[in-house]
Amino acid sequence: MAFVVALCVVALPNVASACSVCFGDPTSPASKGLAWGVFALLGVVLLVLGGFTAFFIFLARRAAAANSTPLFETTKQVDAL
Repeated sequence: MAFVVALCVVALPNVASACSVCFGDPTSPASKGLAWGVFALLGVVLLVLGGFTAFFIFLARRAAAANSTPLFETTKQVDAL
């Protein structure tokens, strides 16, 4: 199967050329739209990763605060027998 695909690429190079966004004018509206789409998706990924990071920092601070304070505090002295 790979041989047939390679043969088609060699025999028909015009059909196998890149699309207009990848191979064409870098100042075309399609290229600019593709670039903005990539930036938007990168922004979404960074927001999600930032949310995970903030959540784990919150959990770490909460665990540290829970470990530093005692569960029961007594304010008056208890007389031992």
